[in-house]
Amino acid sequence: MNSDWISILKCPISGQDLEVLGSDEIMEINRDADRGQLWQVNGQLRDKGIETGLITLNRTYIYPVINGIVILLKDLALTRSVDFINELPVDKNKQLVQDFYNQKGWFTDEEGNYEDAVIYEDLRDVSKEYLKKCHNRVARYLNPNGLYMLDAASGALQFDDYLQYSAGYKYRVCVDFSFQALSEARKKLGDRGIYILADMCNMPFKDKVMDGFVSLNTIYHIPKEQQVLAIRELYRLLANKGKGVVVYDWYKHSQWMNFFLLPFRAFVFLKNRILSLSAKISGGEAPKKRLYFYAHTYKFFSEQLPPFKLAVWRSLSVPFMRYYIHSGLFGKQILNWVYNKEEKEPGLCGRKGEYPMFIFEK
Repeated sequence: MNSDWISILKCPISGQDLEVLGSDEIMEINRDADRGQLWQVNGQLRDKGIETGLITLNRTYIYPVINGIVILLKDLALTRSVDFINELPVDKNKQLVQDFYNQKGWFTDEEGNYEDAVIYEDLRDVSKEYLKKCHNRVARYLNPNGLYMLDAASGALQFDDYLQYSAGYKYRVCVDFSFQALSEARKKLGDRGIYILADMCNMPFKDKVMDGFVSLNTIYHIPKEQQVLAIRELYRLLANKGKGVVVYDWYKHSQWMNFFLLPFRAFVFLKNRILSLSAKISGGEAPKKRLYFYAHTYKFFSEQLPPFKLAVWRSLSVPFMRYYIHSGLFGKQILNWVYNKEEKEPGLCGRKGEYPMFIFEK
């Protein structure tokens, strides 16, 4: 395993430095697994060995590396002593997100599109040029080169446009909660990527080690009480003179989308209430959530976060585009007009549109 970047990591439990396991120690660990003396920190017995991994300097916690992906979720850390078992409570909202992306979101359909994009993006030809130009905006606010570019909740790097953000960096550090996501990202980046299975609210990196970061359409899937913590973690990792971008979703706090989508949202609200009521009356199960989502206000973040600049990523939501933008109804012309307005007034559009960018700089 290439270990020139191990020095930026730290144990997500103890904060200690990590080092690569030697072959003799791996043999010892695997013998312990055979004897039933190897556990995950969450209390689950580990009955199989590891091929390679990292270990804390005091030899307490072991982190497997599987197919080039470093497992740095603290509940999946391994230990050879029951004294270090800590059965952590399961966060149901985080589990919902993790299960969706491991089981559905980062798998492709017959046309090669990820299910996440099929559900949550507008993949029609009429929208492609506008979306591409919005993706390109992110690069303006990042340093063009550096050593480490962090992609927090990288997903599968589903759009080629995303690759430009790290083009001038030695490594793109892909962090995600989903093993499937990182497996897909690795197919695209190969040795130019570092792949870390981790929790964004407990980043396993030392301070000020990233020359840049992006976090695209992710923070609002984190439990509402932890969203500020996740962004503060990103800021903690940003090196001096580093730059980072968070793309967020105002959803019901977007004045423009509220105006245009009010009748559609009212219909969806009523439909969901009727389905829930019908399930309750019939004794069936209520419709299950696909993903956790919570949107805070601009005021909330402005009072809680380090200083940031607000700009627009995209004013229009996917439902707006699906309802109103059509190739036979001057769709491309409308999108060009919207894009030009966004270019002239990025702050205003970032406040009142759907998707703002929080821009950080040290």
